[in-house]
Amino acid sequence: MFLRRVPLSSTLNTRDLGGYPTADGKVTKFGRIIRSGAPLILNKGDIALLKSLGVTAAIDFRSNTEIAKKPSAFEQSADFDYFHCPFLIGNKDPGSKDEVPSLYARIISDFSAIGQIMRIIAEQKGAVLIHCAAGKDRTGVVSALLLLTAGVGIDDILADYQVSYTYLRLEIRERMKRDTRLPSYFGRSDMEYMEKTLEQFSSTYGNVQKYLQTVGLTQDEVRGLKNKLL
Repeated sequence: MFLRRVPLSSTLNTRDLGGYPTADGKVTKFGRIIRSGAPLILNKGDIALLKSLGVTAAIDFRSNTEIAKKPSAFEQSADFDYFHCPFLIGNKDPGSKDEVPSLYARIISDFSAIGQIMRIIAEQKGAVLIHCAAGKDRTGVVSALLLLTAGVGIDDILADYQVSYTYLRLEIRERMKRDTRLPSYFGRSDMEYMEKTLEQFSSTYGNVQKYLQTVGLTQDEVRGLKNKLL
């Protein structure tokens, strides 16, 4: 069963990274990486669906503070392995829409967290669900790095990133009505944010192979990661 969007009961922004063409003529596989917002509940139907998609593990990118307030349902479930890989930056507000790429650059430069995440993904036999809070920023950056690793083109990476706001827009609009102090960029996943991030990434690291070496992955680990994705 191939599903682009995965309809869990407590998330709006859960989707598979499968189906994207790569530069060498391959396609990312469904049932390998699923990106998501934090699932706070997993009912029997959710568990059955995730198992049917091959999910065996989840990686939570949120901080200890975030998890204490809203624990991931995966942490409480005996059906899946749960890994906590927080980023040093936590759930930081960029301060303005122009600073979103800089925020993403700080996520990318958290080599320890990225290295740990990539190794876990490569080592898991089944599909891995990755999530932060909304599934947009930290999860969006990791998803972009995974798609780059697989050889997916920039246009498809940007298209994948933009979908988050589409799925979350009604909830975001309601939150902004309730709290007028929220900035206009709250919850958005505008193409320009990721486009500038990828431009900065290329300028800083050259390409994803050099970046993965910088993160500390061995050639065997990079090969395992690519095999996972493809």
